[in-house]
Amino acid sequence: MWAEPGDVAVLTPSRRLRVGAPGNGWFTDRPRPLLLALAAVAAAFIVGYLAVHKLDLGIAAVAGLALVAAVLVRPVIGGLVLVGLVPILSGMQPGVPVSHVRISELLIGVVGVTILVSARRADAVPWAALDSLLLAYGLGWAAFGILDAVTLGQHLTITDWGTVFGQLQFFLIYRGVRTALRTAAERKVALGVALVATIPVALLAALQVFHVGAVERFINRITGGVAGAVLSGSISRATGPFDNWAVLAGYLLPLLLILFALTLAGQTARYRRATWAVGLIALVGFLLAEELSAIVVLIVGTVVLAHQYGFGRRALKFLGIAIIIGGIVAAPYLATRINREFSSTAGSSRPAGVPQTLNFRWRVWSTQYIPAIEARPLTGYGEQLPASIQWQYPESQYIAYLMEGGLPLVALFGALAWAMLRGTRQAARSEDPFERALGRSLTVMIVALLIVNLIWPFMSNAGLPQVLWCLLAIAVPRPARPERSVAPDRSPVALLGGVS
Repeated sequence: MWAEPGDVAVLTPSRRLRVGAPGNGWFTDRPRPLLLALAAVAAAFIVGYLAVHKLDLGIAAVAGLALVAAVLVRPVIGGLVLVGLVPILSGMQPGVPVSHVRISELLIGVVGVTILVSARRADAVPWAALDSLLLAYGLGWAAFGILDAVTLGQHLTITDWGTVFGQLQFFLIYRGVRTALRTAAERKVALGVALVATIPVALLAALQVFHVGAVERFINRITGGVAGAVLSGSISRATGPFDNWAVLAGYLLPLLLILFALTLAGQTARYRRATWAVGLIALVGFLLAEELSAIVVLIVGTVVLAHQYGFGRRALKFLGIAIIIGGIVAAPYLATRINREFSSTAGSSRPAGVPQTLNFRWRVWSTQYIPAIEARPLTGYGEQLPASIQWQYPESQYIAYLMEGGLPLVALFGALAWAMLRGTRQAARSEDPFERALGRSLTVMIVALLIVNLIWPFMSNAGLPQVLWCLLAIAVPRPARPERSVAPDRSPVALLGGVS
């Protein structure tokens, strides 16, 4: 096998061992026969016990052990699982298919912990401000949840405790993907997997809106949500494999921006037809969600990216073609959505030009959430809302932070957002066109996210944060590893100047 850059050859009396080769895993570099034998025996007893008492848990244990073994052999498999599967499975409700467990969080825990625990020292990615602040953000969310549960006498369920510690999953995603995907080629493959994964999501959304077969019942069963059952006549908004249309739009939005930036950068020339196919299918699914704020972000974001690449008119022409094709499919649904937002009813006090959803949100915030926040501005309420809150959805990421942990949690997110922008701007200044495209598109995405978070809790929901942290893990440049000082060779041969 050809040596890769950065590989170190270590001589032993009987063989030459390569250390630091991308793709090598724990089983390859550090085999422990006795430890593996003991682990196999213990796993067999655990699987047998679970299978006897609960068959689904036994099957899940077998699948989990197989996945752990695969990740230990090839860490890149774990990275691809986190990038390709976790975001689209994040909308499934707990208990599908394993009782009391959310499948996406189970995958994150199993794969992420396996990658981080088994990573060799040579493969560990140095920590930066973003890593530390992301961990602090997850721990801060958990700390306020525990504090409020104790001080307010809350009795939390298993699901509630999962939500208390749920924000730590983003740290495991970010560090797991960065550690598993060790080369530029692996990161490009992972991004391709993330883009291709949009196809089944968008197709499921289309089948849902067109009422094909039992798709809507299937989505309701796996998500536990309404699956777009808020109707206007006979037309519903698409949710895909999630429980809300905003989650579907949030999942597809950053991937569409990245695909557009890669096209402008000339990175998709070899796969032009595939790029158009993936982009159009994802765009149709995105438009069928009818999330107007996300649609505005997509339009403004593409204009900004086109300007950055100097393709103004040409890029906008192709964008116009894509919007027309997608609009042909989604126009009837978008028209109904816009009419529903801005139509007025007799006796309504809503100002002209203000969408109904924004007017509704303001009434909920001003009458329910803001008075509650004023009562506990520094600690919030944790996972259980006070009795004065009748509408259980905060409808804003910042309101959600204030309810969860007060002003300190908002400040923590502000520091995290700064670190995210710092990382993406570093990538946007890269000399590599692939990294530069990722950096520019994600910078646009994060700036827009700080605005649209005002009207929807994108960062603490499903869909968007999972895929965003995967993309950030791929895009943000790796900090340079400090070089170790090498002790001088004091062997007799070296001291004598070597042997000719």
